[in-house]
Amino acid sequence: MDRVMIFIDGSNLYHGLEEYTGRHRMHYDCFCKLLCRKAEHLQGGEDKRLVHAHYYNVPLRQHDDPKQYAAQRRFFANLETIPHFTVHRGRLVDRDRENSCPECGCKYVQSYRIEKGVDVQLASHLLVHAFDNQYDTAILVSRDGDFAPVVQEVRRLGKTVVNADFSLLDDRGTPTNKRTFLSQSCDGAIILTPELLAPCLF
Repeated sequence: MDRVMIFIDGSNLYHGLEEYTGRHRMHYDCFCKLLCRKAEHLQGGEDKRLVHAHYYNVPLRQHDDPKQYAAQRRFFANLETIPHFTVHRGRLVDRDRENSCPECGCKYVQSYRIEKGVDVQLASHLLVHAFDNQYDTAILVSRDGDFAPVVQEVRRLGKTVVNADFSLLDDRGTPTNKRTFLSQSCDGAIILTPELLAPCLF
């Protein structure tokens, strides 16, 4: 039986759900089982056994938005009740950049936040678990092309990598059959659609 490990880019999935379904609340245990069933169809009906799912995201800070902070903590706590499911947290880092007003040329400092640690954790776990022979097939839920080099190394180790992502949209917002750069680096693709995800959404 083929062993499956799922790696979920949480922020990427959240924004995809909002854009394509208008919702972002989902039963993640249902989602993981759905991905395994779709992977079975992609690989000729070979039975799949989910060994673990890894979810990566950055915790919000309480002083930035107490209400969203509390909601996210509840969300993470619910995820951590799912068997064989681990939440991995990055961090938010404050940065400043100098900008200039396009009209008067006056310079000013703009503060912003960046996410740190999420992509590195996901990439390292994807590779290390492959090297340690913890899975046969990885399902990578992301659109981030920066993962492509890691995917190539995982495949070189003899593992199968399937990308799960929403369709690319054309200029009119219509789904297309074009594959993303990350998807082209993988062995196959699961296209996430509102219809496919409907049983898992609430």
